[in-house]
Amino acid sequence: MIFVNGHTEIGKVVLKTKDKDRLAAFYKEIIGLEVLANNADTAVLGVGTKELLEIVKVPHATVPKQAKTGLYHTAFLLPSRASLGSFLHHMLESQYPLDGAGDHIYSEAFYFRDPDGNGIEVYADRPESEWQRDADGNLPMATNGVDGDGLLMEGAELDWYKAPEETKIGHIHLQVSDLEATRDFYQGILGFKITTEIPSALFFAAGDYHHHIGTNIWAGRELPKLEATEIGLSFFTIETESIEQLKEDLTKKSIAFQENGEKTIILEDPNGITIEVIATNYYM
Repeated sequence: MIFVNGHTEIGKVVLKTKDKDRLAAFYKEIIGLEVLANNADTAVLGVGTKELLEIVKVPHATVPKQAKTGLYHTAFLLPSRASLGSFLHHMLESQYPLDGAGDHIYSEAFYFRDPDGNGIEVYADRPESEWQRDADGNLPMATNGVDGDGLLMEGAELDWYKAPEETKIGHIHLQVSDLEATRDFYQGILGFKITTEIPSALFFAAGDYHHHIGTNIWAGRELPKLEATEIGLSFFTIETESIEQLKEDLTKKSIAFQENGEKTIILEDPNGITIEVIATNYYM
């Protein structure tokens, strides 16, 4: 088990689509990402030189006709409450529809969807000293009203024209088919710890963060996985310091994985969701 320190993060989310240019334009204009690379079939977006999102055009792509496992939302973490307030100004000016908002005590967040229907969260964390933990160090589930006026006031001095360079994917939230199998995989095999648990959802973290991966069965149990030609999540990446221990553990437990060079392994979770684990210091 490896993901037990604060040096593990979600790296990049890869989406399948039938209209790459439309989706790339959305993430540039609404989320404020920069286009880092673009060709006939793929667009890569991020901040500075950091890749956060890859959009892949799938020939003859189709929209799933029922709920399937995959992405619930990609959560873009902004560096400050002021930047979140500035983003809210931007959203109001753009008149792009929001699905909701939530004050989760440890963070404040806004929720909406991209043109393909993929869920998005844009949020800012509160100082960790303000997070409310129980005796075991776990975080309670809370969704309170957001102080929109306070956010707008705090962000009034910032001129939103693109996402700040410190922006990253703070977490990814997945739609899964089996919570117990998901628990066994992310906690028992990968070594994440559970920070919040309710009957229909589990939240996993490395180190002391509130969560790097959220999972839920709100769309139902035993969902099928996406077909290769269906739009939605293709895979996501986890960046960590080393993958050597993970490879040993997976081999001992007879869990299939592929190696892509010296620093990347590819595996599938019990819900049929593909993950690439990338060693940022692969020599360790």
